[in-house]
Amino acid sequence: MIPIRDSQWRSSTPHVTRALIIINALVWLFMLLTLSRGPTHFVVIADNDALESNRPGPTQLYPVSEFSEFTLRFGAVPELVTSELAGKSATHDFIEGNRVSRDGQFLESGGVNLFNGFLLLLTPLTAMFIHGGWLHVIGNLLFLWVFGDNVEDRMGHTRFALFYFISGYVAAAAHIYLGGGDLVPMIGASGAISGVLGAYLLLFPRALVQVLIPIVFFIPMVVPAPLMIGFWFLFNIFNGIGDIARDTAGSGGTAWWAHIGGFAAGLLLVYPFLIGRWRAPAGEIAPQWNLPTGLRGRFRRPPQRPPHLHDGIDLEVPPEAEQAPADENPKVRVVDLATRQPLIVQTNTRRGLSRLRLRLPSCPALPKRKPGSIDAFRDPPA
Repeated sequence: MIPIRDSQWRSSTPHVTRALIIINALVWLFMLLTLSRGPTHFVVIADNDALESNRPGPTQLYPVSEFSEFTLRFGAVPELVTSELAGKSATHDFIEGNRVSRDGQFLESGGVNLFNGFLLLLTPLTAMFIHGGWLHVIGNLLFLWVFGDNVEDRMGHTRFALFYFISGYVAAAAHIYLGGGDLVPMIGASGAISGVLGAYLLLFPRALVQVLIPIVFFIPMVVPAPLMIGFWFLFNIFNGIGDIARDTAGSGGTAWWAHIGGFAAGLLLVYPFLIGRWRAPAGEIAPQWNLPTGLRGRFRRPPQRPPHLHDGIDLEVPPEAEQAPADENPKVRVVDLATRQPLIVQTNTRRGLSRLRLRLPSCPALPKRKPGSIDAFRDPPA
């Protein structure tokens, strides 16, 4: 399911979400337009323990171009991160000091310059802004655009930024733990965005999402947010378990367990990051799931209730009304309650569906329809 937009309205401008989208887009355009992709040589990424004991071990022949060298330097290579945490540098030094020419000759010079020491532990952060292709970057930024603004609206700008980066680090830790010997750099913002999805699921469990479902062609539908996010989570679980069963969790490809780890981080961290901000914004809308779903969902803000108690009738009594009985004062309007509309009326919508609406008096401080109404997705009745 490809999300297009959701039903949640926010009361603030998502500065952090927009900044993250812009930075990711600019980094991708820089890589695409300035870095060449043609490989000039290769480097061998070898297992640290095997290099220290001078015995054969897992290796990865990595083609080096300007594009892939940038990815290797700023991406998070699990073997390099775990070696740095263990105080070992054999793999790091081997990558920097050795290369393989295009004709297959092993040369002990001209490797790839990597970060040293503590800077290696920052590569999970820099990896959040690097992507490997158009579908990768567009998919991640689309998920961040649809779901990130509402989570930022609830947490606040500074808290959301910390939440985003912590989720990304937890996602990287999950990937490294299950593929600690992985010799392929991990890149992309998917882990941090997975944390945003976990927070969104708990904050807006009644939200609706407009999605495109690619079957033969793209089919637009409106589905509950838990259904869409749950389907995404199960898809990652099945693929992650399949990788472990096939013993391919550390062989590259999609970092399924980074997605799962980031999602779990979002579920666990969302409430601590909401301390002091429990109250939802005034404009928040949480539609019901029962209607509408499918193709007929509408994304409209419900109109506000007029600031008087009854439609078309002003009950304010002027001061001179107290000087004469109501039946003798022409400025007092007598209301016959028997002629009022019933409290419960049935109205029809343009789509032919009917619903029951409860007509109750309100005051100016209350919205016309409380959170939970489906009217955010429907035209107001004629």
